[in-house]
Amino acid sequence: MKLNKAQTDLLWVLACLLIYVLLAVQFEFSESIDKFSQGYEPLQLDEMPWALLVLSLGLAWYSWRRSEDAQLEIQERIRSEAKVQELLSHNSDLAQRLFTAQEDERRALARDLHDEMGQTCTAIRTEAAVLAGGRLNPAEVLDSAQRIANSAEQVSLLTRHMLQRLRPAVLDSMGLSDALLSLCEQWQESAGVQCDYTSDPLPTHLDDYVCVTLYRLLQESLTNVARHAQARKVQVHITWQATQGLHLSVQDDGQGMLSPEANHAGFGLLGMRERVLSLGGHLQLQSAPGQGFHVLVTLPLVAA
Repeated sequence: MKLNKAQTDLLWVLACLLIYVLLAVQFEFSESIDKFSQGYEPLQLDEMPWALLVLSLGLAWYSWRRSEDAQLEIQERIRSEAKVQELLSHNSDLAQRLFTAQEDERRALARDLHDEMGQTCTAIRTEAAVLAGGRLNPAEVLDSAQRIANSAEQVSLLTRHMLQRLRPAVLDSMGLSDALLSLCEQWQESAGVQCDYTSDPLPTHLDDYVCVTLYRLLQESLTNVARHAQARKVQVHITWQATQGLHLSVQDDGQGMLSPEANHAGFGLLGMRERVLSLGGHLQLQSAPGQGFHVLVTLPLVAA
């Protein structure tokens, strides 16, 4: 059987101890030391073995304590490495999901451009060709012009919808607080769920990325309510404290869930969490069956 390193070291210690005992018995080390130290009694050399014994015990205790510290450091390093591996896996999964979402969004935009805008532009060209033929009476000309106007309005609405998906234009035209209020009003109208919005006066110098992040966080939270909560009312509240930063609270009165973190793997909540972490903030999810769902976002002052 092959011995490990610790067992080998222990055998060496025992062998050295056995050799010392045999030599001590053979040459009577204690008696020799005693006779030698009697001539130096003023120096108290006869007390040195006991002092060395105490020193040995102290060094043994010191070594034991340092070994415990080393074990704790090793365990902490193992936990840190496991955490790093988990984060790497988490980031890899997020990157894959982000690329998938990006491609899905591009595919949806391409489909809208091909189906909606392509057909509408074809209809406009057809009406323009009919008008250019000069064979219509005044009433038919008016009808054709009206159809062209309706088609142009559809193109305008589709363009506005696509721009909204790419970037919330209301942030540039209305400011953060009014843009969030407009988002809540539009969502309330489309989802049929009451949405109460309140906000503290927000500073005007907020970073653009912070504004976009808050808008997307609220947008995703309301989307999740419409899809999963079966709620009748949603309360949205934003607070600003000069010493603590921004706080976003979205709470519904829906069916809730047993463990909100269980849905952590969903792309919506995963994307929200990554947006918050990118600003050094904190995302907290609170829920219980029958008690709704509560999203709490805290963005530090530095980020804001």
